[in-house]
Amino acid sequence: MKDKQPELFETEKLNPLFNTNLTAGGIFVWDKETEEKVLFMREGGATYERIANDIGITSTSVKHKVRRLQQNKNMERYKHGKEKQAQAQNYIFGVNNKILEMNVGFGGMTKFYCKFGQVECYDIAKDRVQFVNNLLLEGVTCINADSEHKIYSLISNKCIYDVVDIDPYGMPSRYFPMVFGLINNGILFVTLPMIGVAQINKITIRHLAAFWDVELNDSNVYIEKVFDRMKDYAFMYKREIVLLDCLRIDRVFRLCIKVQKKSCCDIVGLTVNRPGVIATQCEPVQREANESETA
Repeated sequence: MKDKQPELFETEKLNPLFNTNLTAGGIFVWDKETEEKVLFMREGGATYERIANDIGITSTSVKHKVRRLQQNKNMERYKHGKEKQAQAQNYIFGVNNKILEMNVGFGGMTKFYCKFGQVECYDIAKDRVQFVNNLLLEGVTCINADSEHKIYSLISNKCIYDVVDIDPYGMPSRYFPMVFGLINNGILFVTLPMIGVAQINKITIRHLAAFWDVELNDSNVYIEKVFDRMKDYAFMYKREIVLLDCLRIDRVFRLCIKVQKKSCCDIVGLTVNRPGVIATQCEPVQREANESETA
């Protein structure tokens, strides 16, 4: 989540009779006072519909905003730490791992990861970084930075990790395909929201199609289609991936993926004909042989 960025919603979805946050162009903009009011009403038992009518936007927009605000307040029910740790402990071994957390949040997974090695973690929010640093966890380096941008410098500096964790608010799309360049032989954990968690609009629809070849009616094949696209992204960095586990937690999926650096020939099952090496699976070599026989 980008700090200080106003959230805009389509004007036809607003209720101008009640709304006091419309700009001259008819666009609704959240401010701190409205955010506090919405949280106060929700925690007091008001329904999303009641809040939406009160401030003049849709109930879907209110629900999306409340979840984001509650997550930012470090509410336990949105962290799912126990479930994520139970999954991870089945796939991380040893105590000398080099671990990268792209979205540290309030350090729930960081406290778990530091048992397995050195942890490098990032978050765009200064308060979260300060919170994690105040935990004084051994072997943890927590840095205030936008990890969507930082990943490019990590790639440029040829950084390699044994475990990488991508757990953003919303889709993890902007970390791909680059994240595969950070793992030679290790594990990637990715949190993936279900279709419909993010507010559905033209941008959401285009986003799902552009990054993942997913349509709104693909709920039954969502994970399959996303992982097929991940295979293509991994191939760009000469990596082969295997889905070890897919855990559904509330409204998100938590993927555990084995990543291994291989040659493109090994990934596609192509054996190259080289001097001193017998080619057994190379179709071009077979065609060449057949053409010689014909001649």
